[in-house]
Amino acid sequence: MLLKPNLTFLISINFIIALIIFCLSLNSSFPDQNDYLALADGILHGQFSSYHDLDGNYPNALRSPGYPLFLSVILAVSNNIFIVKLIQLSIYFCTILLALRIVARLSSSDIPQYTFLILSSISFQIPYYAALISSELVTIFNIILILYLLINRDNSSVKVNIYTGMAFASLAMIKPAFVLLPFTVFFIGIVFQRQHTKNYIIILLTFILGCIPFATWNKVNHGVLKPTTIEGMATIAHMGFWNFKLPSGYQSTFDNYQSFIVPDLSNPFKNSSAEELENIRKFEKEWGDINLALEPFIPDNFQNDLLTMKSDPTIFVTYPTAYVIEREKLLTQALLKNIKNDPAYFIKTRTYNFFRVFFTGINKSNFTSETSKFKKVQMIAAFGITFTIIFCGFIYTSFFVLKNWRNLSYEFLLIYIFIIYTAGVHMPFSVQARYSVPIHLCLLILLSIITPRLYLNKK
Repeated sequence: MLLKPNLTFLISINFIIALIIFCLSLNSSFPDQNDYLALADGILHGQFSSYHDLDGNYPNALRSPGYPLFLSVILAVSNNIFIVKLIQLSIYFCTILLALRIVARLSSSDIPQYTFLILSSISFQIPYYAALISSELVTIFNIILILYLLINRDNSSVKVNIYTGMAFASLAMIKPAFVLLPFTVFFIGIVFQRQHTKNYIIILLTFILGCIPFATWNKVNHGVLKPTTIEGMATIAHMGFWNFKLPSGYQSTFDNYQSFIVPDLSNPFKNSSAEELENIRKFEKEWGDINLALEPFIPDNFQNDLLTMKSDPTIFVTYPTAYVIEREKLLTQALLKNIKNDPAYFIKTRTYNFFRVFFTGINKSNFTSETSKFKKVQMIAAFGITFTIIFCGFIYTSFFVLKNWRNLSYEFLLIYIFIIYTAGVHMPFSVQARYSVPIHLCLLILLSIITPRLYLNKK
């Protein structure tokens, strides 16, 4: 299909800006980079482990295999992470073109496509992630691919349904938080498109089949038949509860993540100094009790390997399976007890979390200590763009959906559900704006359709 000159020009501008952002970001390092690379190296040596070179057997419990597999395939051909980043940049270009096809499918004029290209050109965070060893860019592609397949004119084709189910499985293997998304889409589909129930069943069955290999691997290596990781959910949710009770700058030494309470300027929850000290005491006692209960689950022969693992803080420690499972259980129990003791606090902070993930905050201490004006401009730009386009755009879109939901197409509502699901599934965790990065383009697609429609109607 030949593109119109205006579209070709705007696509070129979009790609040029993305290339500039990519080049400026090449020296940036994602916090989990070394952990991902260690896992990719483990896969190339026949183990899904960050510590394949140790004598003990330490199958990974924290990560799903999707992104490490992606890295290992590329690194098997060329042991150069710059090649990985170049491939991710090309995936960004493909993602933009796919998203543009979705906009064209849902609109009858060219204006929404122009609007989308302009909005995505100034959404610097997306091409920024192409330059990082991070799963975000691949996740964005998977989400847009799934929407493209669902909204495609051939979405009733068995072959397309199988591709959609495979894309859902790939997404869950990259980001376990999306494991329930196919079921959400299934139930929405049979409510709004009952005539296509058979197609949604094929999608769901293909997705389940796609998750079986990792679930089986977990069963063989950890004794648990589970399509997601066996570690992390309870740890992150537990810290998410305490996040607004502990003082800014506090760093936990109890979990794998060395969780740090970011001094966020937009944090509305304030505690007195006395309350913060009391909360620190409670938090550390809670972890002290848990670690005491976990001591029998650490075998003596693990101690030497543990010292080796802790020598590199950029790679997460892999604890024995029994230890991990027990820790997740104890943390879940502690979390549920805390929620029961303070339900109002939990509801308030989780509601705040839902909206807070839509924009990048400014870390007060990092901003004031930063000497580079360029880095400061980066922080301000990240906040300004995500707050105005993503956060305000989400509020704007939500009002539009509430006002017009009876007249909106199934496809439009489907994209909106992807956004709601992503924000909702991350509510229990500590605030991280990158949780919503995978659905930034989804929001831009909706804004591109809404804005011209309102403007043209007024005309």
